[in-house]
Amino acid sequence: MPDFEFVNVSRPGDVKRQSTKIRRHVMKDIGKARRKPRPRKRREVIMGERSPSAAGAAGDETPAGDVSRVLRLPSPNMERYLHTLPYPINMDEDRMNLVRYLVDEARSTYRPFRFPWMTMGLSDSAAWYITLANAALYRGMTPGSKKPEFSTSDEAMKWYTLSLSSITQRISSAEIGEGEGLIIAITGFSSTGNFERFCVHMEGLQRILDQKGGLDNLTNPFLRLMISWLDLAGATFHNAKPRFRPLKDSIRQIETSNDSQYLEQLLETWDTHCPALGDIVEAMKATAAVASYINRRCDAPNFWTDDVTIARLLSPAYHEILALEGRPLPDDPSDVFYSSTASREAFRRAALVFLGAVKIRMGAGAYEIDMHLDAFRAISQLPYVDWNLIPELNLWAHIISAMQEESPNRAWHVLTIVGIMEMMGLETGNQAIDIARGVIWVDAIDEGKSSVLCREIDGYLEASKLQKELDEETTLDPRLTVLPGTSESVL
Repeated sequence: MPDFEFVNVSRPGDVKRQSTKIRRHVMKDIGKARRKPRPRKRREVIMGERSPSAAGAAGDETPAGDVSRVLRLPSPNMERYLHTLPYPINMDEDRMNLVRYLVDEARSTYRPFRFPWMTMGLSDSAAWYITLANAALYRGMTPGSKKPEFSTSDEAMKWYTLSLSSITQRISSAEIGEGEGLIIAITGFSSTGNFERFCVHMEGLQRILDQKGGLDNLTNPFLRLMISWLDLAGATFHNAKPRFRPLKDSIRQIETSNDSQYLEQLLETWDTHCPALGDIVEAMKATAAVASYINRRCDAPNFWTDDVTIARLLSPAYHEILALEGRPLPDDPSDVFYSSTASREAFRRAALVFLGAVKIRMGAGAYEIDMHLDAFRAISQLPYVDWNLIPELNLWAHIISAMQEESPNRAWHVLTIVGIMEMMGLETGNQAIDIARGVIWVDAIDEGKSSVLCREIDGYLEASKLQKELDEETTLDPRLTVLPGTSESVL
């Protein structure tokens, strides 16, 4: 049997190393997806849609310290105070109009981390220039369209170039300084563009942070959070380990009460039936804790626009999932670890799909979700895997994935779900959905998708039942056979 290995790499570039390449022809597409993003998905990192970045122009800057630590966050209601803010560059009327646009647009369009990013941008000229570049780009967009490249707008490109020029000059001259302004600029800059440029910026950012004693030594809590969030965005896209450790101020202690009781019971059986799944237990529990937290609080006003809290909530679960070591799939299907290793990777991918759906619900992007869906589908179709070891988890994983899929891939999930249901003795789509709800579930990301899936499952079951009845009705008495070449029955 050909070699086949699931691999988690510590850095995005490691996916090209011979020792970490994923083998086996059925995983070829997944390997390509890890190495190179799909063209239609490589437009912008979602964080970049609301970020400041790096750079400034000589003779146009005004002194600024780390004002982001003390300034109140701007809001749509404080437009009259815009002239009083301590901008890091000289602001004429044209530049002020860009700031007004960002504030005015917030009344009708929610962008995660918009105002925290604006506030941090005030601490550095390079960061403020990229803020103006984003504002110019947004102002030229039509409602509902995707954010284009900076090169499509002369005005946006002007500010982008000033930002890039400033940050490049300061890095080349080792002008890092004692403050955090340059780090803010690089962080914002890394959040703009495709994931290839993202990796380059993050590597430079990591080197600077190492010189300053690490991420935890930064004084600006929002800056720490944004660097960690961007790090996780890149790690999730590349299916790699995060560069930085989990933040100390992440939301970890979550009271789940009885919300995860069914999942806990399932996890207790893993040690006996699937020993290779042991290390994924904490990752599944962390994902379930996210679901419990959201289900208990999502009805509160403005919950889904509390971007900082949601980022602090998702980060620990992402770290648990992405930090799991890759494991080789045994060559021999009869190996005791063969099925459990495949299951481990499939459930890990399903958990990433689930968290990606939460990110989409909060208004952020989840560019990685299609690649994890592709990977889950490929793993689920591996031969000789005994998926009956933990049918409840398998059912949950397929339902979560199916809710994020479109046809024809969705139809394949429906067929697989029906097969799992038959093995478990389930008769309706509602019964299957109820099982999944008991594992890990967030109603707020459902948005009617489970009802549609339920109807598709029931429709398939009904069609199969009718076909079976039809086959039984058309079965002829063996004494009433038709001889070949004749149209008459022989008694």
